[in-house]
Amino acid sequence: MCHHNPEKITAILTLANIKSNSRILDIATGTGILVPHLLKHEPDEIVAIDLSELMIAQARKNHIDPRVRFQSANFYEFEQTGFDFAIAYSAYPHFSDKEAFARKLSDSLNPNGRFMIAHSESKETINGRHSGDEVRKVSSSLKEAATESSYFKAAFDIDILVDTDELYIISGIKR
Repeated sequence: MCHHNPEKITAILTLANIKSNSRILDIATGTGILVPHLLKHEPDEIVAIDLSELMIAQARKNHIDPRVRFQSANFYEFEQTGFDFAIAYSAYPHFSDKEAFARKLSDSLNPNGRFMIAHSESKETINGRHSGDEVRKVSSSLKEAATESSYFKAAFDIDILVDTDELYIISGIKR
């Protein structure tokens, strides 16, 4: 289980500098942990996707707002585009094909759109949760943020790298 510290989420989203009236893509939303925090940025729309229909069903129960649309979807096959901001919070290790993930992010975002990979814990803590033979079937370990960011450099200008005992963030702007 992951602890979602509201102060850390606020700090992460402050770094993202989300503009009001944005279209936001919440990748692997789970039960919608980020939704109330994203709504504070006055978006036009939040599309919150997750592979699990059960997670989406719970997210719909947890968060009722006409600006939020929950959808069960595989991000690698997701067809929607035109987003100003896309975030994968506490989910990135579950995306095994990092190059395909970066390409899909680029396809999903408008020019000058921002992506953010964010965890409110250290990579060591996260990697500790993603160890073991069974877990490795559905996730991978995080590398240092500077190394992990190499997947995104073909399409994005990386401007935020945080790899501390408290946070792990990779973020950039689509060229």
